[in-house]
Amino acid sequence: MSELVSIVIPTFNRAAMLPRAIESALAQTVSCEVIVIDHGSTDETQHVAAAYKDRITYIRREKDLGPHFCWLEGVLHSKGDLVHLQYDDDWIAPQFVEACLGVMREDVGFAFTVAHVVEAVGAAPKLELFGNWLPKTGIYPAVDLENRILNGLISPAAALFRRQILIDALYQGRLPLANHDYHGVGPDCFVTLLSMLRYPNVGFVHEALAFFYSHPGSITIDAQGSPEKQAALTAAYAEVKRYYIELKILQAIRAQKTA
Repeated sequence: MSELVSIVIPTFNRAAMLPRAIESALAQTVSCEVIVIDHGSTDETQHVAAAYKDRITYIRREKDLGPHFCWLEGVLHSKGDLVHLQYDDDWIAPQFVEACLGVMREDVGFAFTVAHVVEAVGAAPKLELFGNWLPKTGIYPAVDLENRILNGLISPAAALFRRQILIDALYQGRLPLANHDYHGVGPDCFVTLLSMLRYPNVGFVHEALAFFYSHPGSITIDAQGSPEKQAALTAAYAEVKRYYIELKILQAIRAQKTA
């Protein structure tokens, strides 16, 4: 595919980690637009972004409106038909975007790669994610992944999505019937599920090209140390997965009526 790709990096008070995320976006083997979106940082984030001058687009708001609104604003400012959401504490290999493009076509909703959870750049992985989900690089029916995703999560930081899917998934914010939410959890999963509702196939790269930094400030790591936070995180994910199942049932009913 030849579409322009945008890399959106939402950030909040992680000036020390942000350069690594930016550098990995700028180092891609194909040309990408890089957008850093900052909602309310009070540290040195503005100065970090300024150092990159016109190599990136930096957008700042003084008020923090919450994680998924930050993601949404970055996506709305993007020009690419395809968008990678790059978290400010993680990074990607130089060939990440090129490899994802290699498994994108008109009937593919998103592409993702194997990811490694690490404690430092170049460190041996503490954990490998998605490596055993599919046998090799290629394009697969979305239904082959449904149970895996409903019992887990493909992080946007390991995926390349269609811009319109991201907008539609993030715009509504909290799901219509949701009773639980937690630090933006839910929309990060819904983008994958909405892609599966609209497109029959998924692209997969069987190579570790996304890297998740394991540190105490990570929302997921932080939640693991608190039963209350872990319960809130789990409940938020359960909400969006139930919503997906309800939408899928509605989709099947509509298809029967028009048959």
